[in-house]
Parts: sequence; structure tokens; C-alpha cells
Amino acid sequence: MEKQGIKNAVGKDEALAAIPADKRQHWLTPAMIFGGLEFTIPVLMVGATLAGAFGMSQIFWILLVSLFVVQWAGNAVAGYMGAKTGRSSSVIARTSFGAAQARFIVGVTIFIVSLGWWALQTAVAGNAISAMLGIDYQNEIIPWAIVTIIVGLLFAIPSIIGYGSMKWTDYVAVPAGLLLIIGGIFYALQNTGFSTIMAWRPEPSMTFLAALSLIIGINVSQWVIASDYTRYAKPKVKDNILIPLGIIAVGFPLFYVGAIMSVGVGDADIVNVMMNLGFPVWGFLILWFATWTSQLVNNYSMGLAMANIFNVNSNKGRAILTLIGTLIAIVIALAGILQYFMDFLYMTALVYPAIAGIMMSDFFFIRKQQWADNKGWNWMATIALVAGVMVGYFTQYVNSFGLPAVQSLIVAGIVYFVAMKVKAAIKPDHFTVPLENEEKVLKEKTEPV
Repeated sequence: MEKQGIKNAVGKDEALAAIPADKRQHWLTPAMIFGGLEFTIPVLMVGATLAGAFGMSQIFWILLVSLFVVQWAGNAVAGYMGAKTGRSSSVIARTSFGAAQARFIVGVTIFIVSLGWWALQTAVAGNAISAMLGIDYQNEIIPWAIVTIIVGLLFAIPSIIGYGSMKWTDYVAVPAGLLLIIGGIFYALQNTGFSTIMAWRPEPSMTFLAALSLIIGINVSQWVIASDYTRYAKPKVKDNILIPLGIIAVGFPLFYVGAIMSVGVGDADIVNVMMNLGFPVWGFLILWFATWTSQLVNNYSMGLAMANIFNVNSNKGRAILTLIGTLIAIVIALAGILQYFMDFLYMTALVYPAIAGIMMSDFFFIRKQQWADNKGWNWMATIALVAGVMVGYFTQYVNSFGLPAVQSLIVAGIVYFVAMKVKAAIKPDHFTVPLENEEKVLKEKTEPV
């Protein structure tokens, strides 16, 4: 019976259609996948970066605010949208952006960013496995490239097969990742000492808000792609509040481990840190195995976005597109994406929040939690997207202020809502139908009988 259930989950993993109510699962399943999503090498790298600017107690407060307050709220809201509609993020975007814009702007954005994260982690994992095998990944290019290609293909297999395969991979890989956390703390304490780690007080090189933005930036894509996995969850508010627990439970200690491991080594390159701490072979294997979890999520979202771009709904079509995206990402990994890691983080923190703000504003305040496959291109969403990205860019690069990702989301959501109200009053169309109905009902209630 269990095998049959897995077979059905894999075989009917359609890209565009809603997941039926009888296929919805306990909240622990998407929570476990979310935990795998957070178990990434870049999280360790960002933790190491934080250690270069803050002491351990300061890092605690940074993580508390960014993960427990900002990130949890964003994921819960985005996740509920997926559970309520049963659809993936790029398909939900069809309601607000229009099918054409959702395919060519939202779909392409999700595809590019998911591909970038996947390529980044594949490159780091290739470095780690090469180091484990005694290959100098900075000079022995061909052996490193062969290792990276093999690692990338192995990473991709479950996500190509589908959601059911990913679920069972995460149930195995997330506990393996927890072993890496324990090992990282053990070797850091053994080499550096508890007193040295706790007494760590570096010269501040970034502000508290900049650190929050860095944490949010590495997770901000979840505000959009959460729906890709919660579409298999039940549409209960309680369930979708609990599902992000998977991200917090893994992310909080993992950021800390990256920071602890880097103290005394003075390097944010997690492969160098592990080598200098004297990690045995099994440590690098667990690093690869744990990374597999987040790679599945990035690859799966990339395939779903491609399916939306090319309007492919079948499981076979989704699998083929995921494979094609995988091959493209491997080429990018070999091209040296690691050099642009921080710029890539900031770029995603500009685009994703604006998209999320528009989708949330439309879903909760305009459509009353209903989904519609609106054809065409909604220019009000385009205007809001540009406004959100501009605010994010200005407050990130021109005049650093607040939390650019959060501000981008809020501004995009407000601009979209106001623009849609104006459009409904001046030139209504199929995008404004719910607004027209709402105003009509309100008018009927206020008119005397």
C-alpha cells in the first residue's frame, strides 16, 4: 500500500493542475521538505560571514528577529496560499500578473534564481567532494569538473522523479544534516575551545539591519516558492503556521554552526573551514548528503517554473524540463558562479519580495483567497513590481535604510492594491472582476429598500 502511494505521488505530480484534497498530507511532510530547503551550504557561509562582524550573543538576536519574526511570517502567508489553491507559485501568479506575465516574468525569475542557487551549491559540493578525494579544486580543473558533474546529476535525480521521491529523500537526509551540525560544533570546540568562541568580539563590519537583510536575503525566495510544496498540505491556518517550523528548526542552529566553525579559522569558505578543523571523510559526505535536501527543492521549483513558462502540465513534461534545467545549471556551476555569491543574494532580495507582495495583496485583499487563471498581462502588476524593486534597490544600494526586502514587499503590495482599485473604477476588465462584484454588493447593502 505504501509503495503504491509513492508510485501515485510520483506518477501524478502535475505542474499546473491543483493537488486534489485526497492527496493532501500531514503538515510534517512539507515541514520536513522546508527543513531540507534550509539545509544549504550558503547558510553555513552566511553564518561564517556573520562571525566576521558579530559576537555569538549578537548573532543570536540577529537570527531570532530575522527567522522567528520576519521569515516565519512570510513563509506562513505564502505557504497558506499554496495550500488553499493547491497550486504552485508560478501558477498562483497567473491570477494577479496574468498568464502571459506569470509565464515570462514570474516563471523566468523563479527559474533563474532557483537555477542560480542550485548551481551555487553544486559548485561548493563539487569543491568539498574534490577536497575529500585529494583533488585541488582550484588548479586541477578537469578532475574537479568531472566530480561536479557527477555530484550535480546525483543531486537532480529525486527532483526529476517528483515530489514523492523528494519526500522520502528528505526524511533520510535531514537527520544526516543534523549529524553535520553536531560534528561541526564538536570539531570547532575541539580546535578553538568554548571560551574562545564565546569571547569572540570582532570589529563590526556591518550594521544589525544589514545582517538581518543578509539572513532574509538568503531565505527571501521562500516567500514565493513556498507554495510549490505547501500545495500538498491541507488548507488549514494552523498547519501552515506550523510548516515553517522546519525552516526555523534547521536554519537557526545551522547559521550558528557556520559562525562557530569559522571562529579561529578566519575564512567564510566552508570547505576551507572544514579542512582546517580536521573534518574526517564522513564529514564531507554528510555535507554533500545534507546539501542534497535543498538542492532537491531548488531543482524542483526550477522545473515547475519551466513547466509554467512552456505551459506543460504532465509529470513527464515536468521531468524532462527539470532535466534540461539541471544540465544548464551544471554548466553555470562549472563557469564559476561562486565568485558572485553575495551579489546573487542581494539580487534575489530585490526581485522576489516584490513578486510576493503582489501575489499576497491580490490573494488576500482582492480575490478573497480565490484563484483564477486570468489570461493576458496585468500592467497594474507590472507597475507594482517595478515600484517594489525600485524601493528595494534604493534602500539597499543608494541610501541604505531599514530592511529592503520587507520594504519592497510592502510597497509592491500597496501599489498593486491601489492600482487595481483605480483600474476597477476607470477601466475595469477581467482582472478587476472581484473588485467590481465587491463594490456592487456594497452598493446594494447601502441602498434603501
